[in-house]
Amino acid sequence: MSRRGVTFAVVGAVVVAGVALAATGVLPNPFSFPPPEVVESGSDEARAAGEMTMPPPASASDPFAPNLPIVESGSPEARALAGEQIEKFGEPPNPFDLPPIPVVESGTEEAWIAHGETFIDLAEEERLADMRRRTEATFAANSRFPPNPESEMGQYRFDLLIRQLIDSSEGLGEITYFVNSADNSQLFLPGLMGNWMPGGGNFAQGEVHFAVRQADGDTFICGKHQEIGPACLLLGDDLGSAFGWFRDMSLHRDFLASIPRTPQTLGEGPGGNVQGIRGKGDGIMLQMWVSRRPSSIATQMPFLGAGVGVFKDTRIRANRLVHRTRWEGGDLDGGDLVFDLVEIGPAEQSVDSSDYRFVTAFTGQGLVEAMTFGNQLPAWQGEARAIQEALDACPSGRAGSDCRKFNRQRMKELNERVRDQALDYGRRHGLPVDDE
Repeated sequence: MSRRGVTFAVVGAVVVAGVALAATGVLPNPFSFPPPEVVESGSDEARAAGEMTMPPPASASDPFAPNLPIVESGSPEARALAGEQIEKFGEPPNPFDLPPIPVVESGTEEAWIAHGETFIDLAEEERLADMRRRTEATFAANSRFPPNPESEMGQYRFDLLIRQLIDSSEGLGEITYFVNSADNSQLFLPGLMGNWMPGGGNFAQGEVHFAVRQADGDTFICGKHQEIGPACLLLGDDLGSAFGWFRDMSLHRDFLASIPRTPQTLGEGPGGNVQGIRGKGDGIMLQMWVSRRPSSIATQMPFLGAGVGVFKDTRIRANRLVHRTRWEGGDLDGGDLVFDLVEIGPAEQSVDSSDYRFVTAFTGQGLVEAMTFGNQLPAWQGEARAIQEALDACPSGRAGSDCRKFNRQRMKELNERVRDQALDYGRRHGLPVDDE
């Protein structure tokens, strides 16, 4: 037999033996329970044993009367009778009720910190908007003053006065001149040029009456010469690119466009409410200090004035005053040339060049022709010497008559050719010419 079978046999033998012993009374019967104790219903012993009795009906005559007394929920009776307990969950929150916000005084720092409070000054906003409108209108407008003639001969009129300080290697001095706001032509009078025109325009051979820088950049000086009489000397664009580039809108735009790419290393400024800028001019570096407020002077020229004056700032669409300009390395000695604006305002002035003879011998073209004429002189002199040698070699007496006649004619034609070219140059360039 297996071990499992032996185990069941032993347990079975024990159970059978237990039952037999219980039947004989030797051992108590484990399946026999004691009889329950009997107590009277309604007694204390019955209640202690867990008996619960229904209360008598409210009215024995009412068969429908409830067996339980009716008490109000939540009352002390309900709690005492049935141990009622009420759990309060509270009222659901109103989603439209906002949490209370601490009250702070408007305009205080607490109001700005807590709520980001800002104020809009309507009067100030309107003032700034009006200023922007006027600035835009001035920027878009042209000068109402008539431009000066393109020809050198005629009446020249100007409507602005500029007074400025010049600091250069030749000294520190002040000049006053006039500007046409329509074309940036400029008028310089000897009595207003200070140290920059010694003697008030008087010199050994005559006197200077005025100088005009035309809108295209050319310059002429008019006065009285002891040999020529009333005359205007055309100098061409001899003021140089430092001045001339201001009339060129493309160079002007290039200067403004170069500012973001140029290191803004600036020299000393003039002080006041100005902004310093640095950029590339026409072959030179320029520093400018311009006003932060717009100018009311209307013009379509990129610049008004000789270095300082009115600057047309296309970046912000505003005309601005230039209070200082520094040409880096623009002085005659290689140092910086500095101009400072002292005064600018309306002032009318005019001059008339119609009564003057115009001399162009000292313009660029005139000087080129003069140099060409001078370069021909050695050849003419050599030709004259050759003719003279031929004359000297002619036989004496009647035998050399034809030879001398021929070479003398050659010399005459050479002299007339040189004389005609000199007279033509003088006539074309306004020099006094004696046809005799």
